[in-house]
Amino acid sequence: MFETFTEYFLRCGRERFEAILFDIDGTLSAGGKALPGARELLLLLEEQKFPYILLTNDSCNSHKEKAAILHKGNIPVPEDRIYSCGDVLKLWKKNSNYQGQLLFRCGKLGNPDYAELAGINTTNDPEQLPQCAGVIWGEGSYDWKTAMEGVFNFYLANPQAPLIVVNPDSYWPSSRHSGMGIGSGAQARFICTVLQDAGITVEPFYIGKPYPPVYQGIMAELSELLDRRIAPERIAMVGDSLASDIQGANANGLCSCLVLSGITTLTLAEAAPEHRKPQMIFSSV
Repeated sequence: MFETFTEYFLRCGRERFEAILFDIDGTLSAGGKALPGARELLLLLEEQKFPYILLTNDSCNSHKEKAAILHKGNIPVPEDRIYSCGDVLKLWKKNSNYQGQLLFRCGKLGNPDYAELAGINTTNDPEQLPQCAGVIWGEGSYDWKTAMEGVFNFYLANPQAPLIVVNPDSYWPSSRHSGMGIGSGAQARFICTVLQDAGITVEPFYIGKPYPPVYQGIMAELSELLDRRIAPERIAMVGDSLASDIQGANANGLCSCLVLSGITTLTLAEAAPEHRKPQMIFSSV
C-alpha cells in the first residue's frame, strides 16, 4: 500500500524539497471536486509557508476562473498560486518573430484571454483565416467541425505557417461527465494526421507539459517568487499523468512524483518506458 504525498512530506519531504509543483485535474481534483487530502495539504503548505504552485495544462480557464472553480470544489488556492501553459504564450511571443500578425484561435484561452494578455492578436472567426499568419489551438466547447475544416484548408495553402498547441494533452478527466474529455492536443494531432495524408507536413509547437517551454516558464516564476534559483532536483512535480507530468519532470530534472488518483494505474506506471517512469509513487496527495 502506497503512502500519500502528504504523509511523505510530513515525514521527510520538507527536507528533500524546496518547492512543490502540483498538477490539478486528477491530482488535486476530479469532476470539479477536491480529491481526498488535497484541501488539507494545501492548507498545510500555506500554514508552513512552503513554496508551491499549481502547474496546469488547462489554458481554457484564466487564473481567476481556475481559482474560482477550485474554490467551488473546496480547494482554497489564491490566483497567484496558479501557473498555466497559457502563461507561456508570453515567452513564445518574446522568443518568436511575431510582429503583430493576426493568428486564428481554435476554441478559448480563458477570460481574460492568455493570448491577449501576451499581446498576441487573435480571431476565432473562420472567415478571417485567409488573413491569418498561423494558428493557436485553444480549448473548450466550440464548433470543432467548422474550425478543423478551416484550419485544414488553411495549412493546405500555408504549410509553413506556425501551429501553436498550448495544451498538448490527448485526454483529461472531464468536469462535465464522469468519463474523459478529448484534449486539444489530440485535436491538433488529428489535423496534422489528415494533412499528412494530403502530403503536407506540419510540425506543431507544443507549449504545455511535458514540453520544455512550460518548464522554462515555471522555473522563471519560481525564481521570481523566491528571489533565488532552485536546483530542479529540489522541486517535486506531483501529478497523475505519465505522458505530461512524469515525462516532463524527468526531462527537465525535477523529481517526478506520480499519484494514482487520476488517469494512471499502477499497472501502467510499472510498464512505462524509462523516460516516463516516476521516481516516486503515491496513492494520492
